[in-house]
Formats: sequence, structure tokens, C-alpha cells
Amino acid sequence: MTINGQQVEFIEGATILSIATAAGIYIPTLCYKVGLHPAGGCGVCVVEDLDTGKIMPSCATVAIDSLNLDSNSDKVTAIRNSALELLLSDHPADCEAPCRMACPSGLPVQKMLGLVAERDWEDAKNLALQYPFVCGDSLCQTPCEKVCRRSKLGGPVAICAIHRMLCDDVAVDSVKKEPSTHKFRSRMKGLSDELMLEMADEKGLRIYSCSTPIDKELAVYEARRCLQCGCGRPDDCELRDLCGSLGVKQGNATGTTRAIVRESGAFGFKFNSSRCILCGRCVREMQQHPSDKIGPAYHGRGFDARIGPPLGRTWDDMDQETVNACVAVCPTGAMVAEKG
Repeated sequence: MTINGQQVEFIEGATILSIATAAGIYIPTLCYKVGLHPAGGCGVCVVEDLDTGKIMPSCATVAIDSLNLDSNSDKVTAIRNSALELLLSDHPADCEAPCRMACPSGLPVQKMLGLVAERDWEDAKNLALQYPFVCGDSLCQTPCEKVCRRSKLGGPVAICAIHRMLCDDVAVDSVKKEPSTHKFRSRMKGLSDELMLEMADEKGLRIYSCSTPIDKELAVYEARRCLQCGCGRPDDCELRDLCGSLGVKQGNATGTTRAIVRESGAFGFKFNSSRCILCGRCVREMQQHPSDKIGPAYHGRGFDARIGPPLGRTWDDMDQETVNACVAVCPTGAMVAEKG
């Protein structure tokens, strides 16, 4: 058997991907996960049979000794890139929120605001103190608020005032921010103002001003205005890593084909459909471990397809073991567990 011009050891009954991996030949994957039944649906792991020109998913195709394959041909590269671009066309989500990218200290703004919105003051303060407060009060001194996506939707969230409050008004002159090493960053594109506003728990206008003392109630109100743009797992996303390594870019989509659903459950579980690529890993994870546990399921077809709890159930019905298992196999930030 030959892959990329290299003779490899043939293993009876093994898939093309497993044989290539054993031979040290890298073939990118996305819907595939070791230990799960292969789906072969994402189009990323495809290879070309050079004798017939046939394209096949390496993760789900049992190998034949006589195969002569290429995992990097022009045809394969075009199909692989098109598959990723198609996923990105229905991926209106920020890898990193604009506010965090602009923050001089790299504060994970939306995480801090989420804790404040939940009135988890202890954790919010502990997080805020890890990222020194360096900004002032006026808008020209608040780079995070300048780029806040709520600016045109009732005014930016009062990020700096909340940060300063949690830091007990202790500011520093400067701080060194570690530069990002990521080669790819998706953006929240193609969404109407109305749809973006629906993402916020609080739809009202900004109340805080530089002359207004901020207290906990005002901080909670402002925190609930946050759109929660960024990903909960920006450094743990296989889609982002693949797009970065293969040089795939996000197109200029003017709309999204699926409704954006944000749901939560017990043990800090959060689901965001705008980051879900319908790979089915979470569904297969639970299907391969039959039990009385409640796990994710497919709903709908075509453009209406989505992942969700089984009919008649909610995400709260998943126990902590299931939550952790689903988050562990999810290749993007669609599923996260912020606690537990």
C-alpha cells in the first residue's frame, strides 16, 4: 500500500487513516475522534486514489493493500479547504471577543462579566485581580469599550468601571500583554443588529457614566448587557487550529442559515449553536456507552439540524460525568463546562 509515494505497512481490516497514522503520515481530521465510530462526514480527512481518481474519507474507509493514495493532492486540498470554508460560512462566532483583544492586560472580559451577572463576586474579583486595571474613565481611555459590539446597540458595556470596582480602584501604570500566537480568528459576521441584541440578557441602554458611582446592582445590569461574543475555549478548538494550519480564511457571509441557540445546564454546562459544526461526536460518545444517562441528540434535518437534549429533556438532566464527556469530545467551543 502506498500513501504520498511512501510504501506503508498494510494492516488487514484497518482504515486508511489508522494505517497512515501508524506510518507517521499526518492526515487532518475533524469529525473523527479516536475511540468513536467514524462518521466520515466533515470532508477534512479525504484522500485521493491516484489510480481511479476516487475521493474517499480516510477515517471510514477500510484499506486495500493495492491502494495508491495521495492525502495532499490538488483535488484533496481543494475539497478539504472547501469543507472548512463551508463550516465557517455558518460559524458567526468570535474566537476572541473584541474587548479582550483590545484590553491592555488581556482580561477575559466576558468571563468576568458572566461571573458578575451571576453575582459570583468572589470568583469575579479573583479573576479581575489577575489582570491589572490600567485604564481610565473616559471612553478614549477604555480601548475595550471602544470596540464593544454593544456600542451601536445602546452604548458599550461599562467594562472598565466594573473591572476597576472589582480591583478596589487599584490601578497600575502599565502591564505586559502576551501576544496571540493563533494564525486564525473567526469573527461574528453577517448578523443583524436585532439578532445580536437578542444575545444579551439585558437589552436596555447603558446607564453608567463617568460621573455615576458604580455599585453591585449597576454592575450586574451592565454585565447582563454583554453579548458574550467570544469563545469559552479559544485555545482549545480543533476547527481554529485546522484553519490556521491550512491557511483557510473565513468568508464574508451576509447571513446565517441556522438559528443561534444559547442554552445552559447543570455543572456550568453551556451550549452555543453558532459554534457547533454538527460533527456528532457528543452524540456518538453517548451512543457508544449505552446506559440510562441522558445525552445529546440530533434534532431536525438540513438547515434546521441541530444538537440538543433528547425530546422532553433539558441540558439540566445530564449528570456531571456526561457533561465532562461531551465537552471533552467537542472539537470547538460549542460545549463548555465552566464549573465542576
